[in-house]
Amino acid sequence: MRKSSPGNLIGHKILGEDGRLEGGKGGPTVFWWITFALCVVFFVATLLPGAVTLVSWHTERQQAQVSDGLLGVINNPHVFAWTGMLLMCAMVILEQIRRGPITTTANRPGKPAPTGTFQSQVRLLPTPLHLAWFVGLAALSVALLGLPLTVEWDFDIFFVWYLWAAIMVPVNGAVLGSLIKKICYARWYRRQLAASPDGQVVRTKQEFWRWFSYRWRFDLWLCGAASLLIVLGAGLAAALAYIPADDFGDADDILAARGITIVLLSIGVPAMTFGLWACTQYWRSGEEIGSAESVT
Repeated sequence: MRKSSPGNLIGHKILGEDGRLEGGKGGPTVFWWITFALCVVFFVATLLPGAVTLVSWHTERQQAQVSDGLLGVINNPHVFAWTGMLLMCAMVILEQIRRGPITTTANRPGKPAPTGTFQSQVRLLPTPLHLAWFVGLAALSVALLGLPLTVEWDFDIFFVWYLWAAIMVPVNGAVLGSLIKKICYARWYRRQLAASPDGQVVRTKQEFWRWFSYRWRFDLWLCGAASLLIVLGAGLAAALAYIPADDFGDADDILAARGITIVLLSIGVPAMTFGLWACTQYWRSGEEIGSAESVT
C-alpha cells in the first residue's frame, strides 16, 4: 500500500470522512471575493510606483519622487514571492471548489488502481470568456513591457512590472494551449458522438498521453515556457533593430545578443509549435477535458 505524504494527509483531513469537498453549485463565496480583492490590491500596489512615474512623466515631463523605502518593500523578493504565492494558492483552491468538487480517488471494479490520491471535475469556461482571458492577459503583458519604454526611468521603479510580465507571458502561453486543447477535444468528442450508433463516446487511454497531457499537463507547461522564450527572443531582436549600436554596446555585446536571440527563437518557436500540437492530442489520454488528479 502506498504511504501517504504529509500533503495527502492534510488533504484527507480537509475532505473529511466522506472524502469530498463540494463545489460548483453556485457563485463565488464571501471568501472568494475577499481573496480576489486582496489579489487585486496586491497587484495594483506593486504597480503603483511605476504608474505614478508614468503619469508624472507624461503630464509634467518629470520623474515622480518615489520613496526608497516603498520601493524596497515592493521589490523585496521575499515579500513579493511569499505574499503572491499565498494569495495565488488561496485563489486557486477557492476557484477550484467554486467550479467543481474535489474528491478522493477510489478503486473501481475492472479498472486500474488510481495513480493520484485526489481528483476533481470542474465546469469549463465558455470559449468566448476563455478567449477574452487570453486577449486580456496578452494586452496586459504588452502594457507591462512597453509602457516603461515611454519614459526615462530607474530600473528599480519598474522592476516589478517586468517581473509580472515574466509571470504573465508563460501563464498566457498556457492559457492559449488550454484554449486549443478544449476546442480540439470538443471537436473530437462531437465527431465520436455523431459516429456512435448508441450515442456513447468510448475513450481509449494511451498511457503516454495520459501521463504527458493529463497527469502532468506537460503540453501546457511547454506552451508556457516556449512563449517566454519567444517573447525574450523577440524583445532582444527588437532591441538590436531599434537601439543605436553605440548605445547598445560594443561589437562583442551585439554579437552575443544576436547569438542569444537565435538560440531563444530556435528553441522557443519549435517548442511552441510542438506544445500546441500536443494540446490537440488530449483525446488520446482517455480522460474528460474538465478532470484532473493529484500527482501523489
